[in-house]
Amino acid sequence: MAGKSDELKSAGRPRDPEADEAILRAALELFAERGVDGTSIEQIAKRAGVARLTVYRRWSSKEELLAQAIAYGRNAPDLTDEEYDTLPYPEVMARMLGSMADSIADRRLAPLMAQLMGSTFSHPELFDAFWAASGAKRREGGVRLVRRAIREGMLPADSDPDVIVDIIIGAVFYRMLVPPRHDDVGEYVLRVLRQVGFRATP
Repeated sequence: MAGKSDELKSAGRPRDPEADEAILRAALELFAERGVDGTSIEQIAKRAGVARLTVYRRWSSKEELLAQAIAYGRNAPDLTDEEYDTLPYPEVMARMLGSMADSIADRRLAPLMAQLMGSTFSHPELFDAFWAASGAKRREGGVRLVRRAIREGMLPADSDPDVIVDIIIGAVFYRMLVPPRHDDVGEYVLRVLRQVGFRATP
């Protein structure tokens, strides 16, 4: 009959959250620096300060680890659907632009996005992970905000919310990746909006 010590051995050790975070951070940093092909489990383990076996026990492949690291590193704004529709418009806009500015101020974002876009066709699951964790939620929030601006007369009635959000995203990505980079993200987004007819006062 098995004793208590045997039961504990068979249960295995619980996962260490600090080790998990260290591995995810290391994977994200290496991916941003070197891309998929330039990153290995061995390099991730070394940078995280853990044994290779610790990584292999948690993730079945490098691609699975990188996808989770990308999701871990990118977060969407914390606004609810109700807040998008009911908070004063300047406050909602300020929070959206502030979240965008904070992301762009993170010096890791530009190289991360460059690596993501570069691996879209060879490793589509990585961009899918980013989109599920952050991109889709940010875009949905932007579309809600544009629809509200149309309803309240701050944008022309025949504006297409999806196209306007695509214009903003494309313009911000271009400014983020191509020199000279724009420092005041909020002001730049407002300038883009003015080009499609936005007026803060209807």
